[in-house]
Amino acid sequence: MSGFIGEYYCKLDVKGRMLIPSDVRKQLSPIDQEQFVISRGVDDCLSMYTSSEWSVVMSKLRKLNRFKSKDRKFARMFQKGATKITVDSNGRLLLPKGLLGWAGIKKELVIVANVDLWELWDKKTYESMMKDDWEGFDQLAHEVMGESADES
Repeated sequence: MSGFIGEYYCKLDVKGRMLIPSDVRKQLSPIDQEQFVISRGVDDCLSMYTSSEWSVVMSKLRKLNRFKSKDRKFARMFQKGATKITVDSNGRLLLPKGLLGWAGIKKELVIVANVDLWELWDKKTYESMMKDDWEGFDQLAHEVMGESADES
C-alpha cells in the first residue's frame, strides 16, 4: 500500500451507520475491505484502521516497555474504546455511539486520508480546524518538509 488519499463528505443514518464511499473502497486491498478497527484519534477525531494496518500498530505497541508507566498509560489511552467494525451487506459501517459522542460527530462527517489510516471528523469541527490551521501551513510545511534528511 502506498498510502490513502482523499477527503469525503458523508452523512450518518439514524442508526449511526456510514456508507463507505466507493473511492475509499477502491483504495483498499481485497483483504481489508470487510473489517476495520476504529478508535479515538490523537486529535478530536476518530481513527479508522484497516485490519492490516491495525496489526502493524499493535506490533509497535507490543514493543513498548510495560514496566514504564508512560508506556502503559499510552497503550491504555491509545486503545481506549478501540472497536472492530464489520462492513454490512450494503457497504455500511455501524459506528460505535460512544466514539461518535467522544468525537462530537452527530450527522455530517468528513473522512480524511492520513497516510495509512482514515480520520473521521465532525464536518464543522474539521472545516473550522482546517481554516484555522491553513494560515500557518506555509511555515509548517517548511518546518516539516523543507529540508531533506540528507541536509539535516
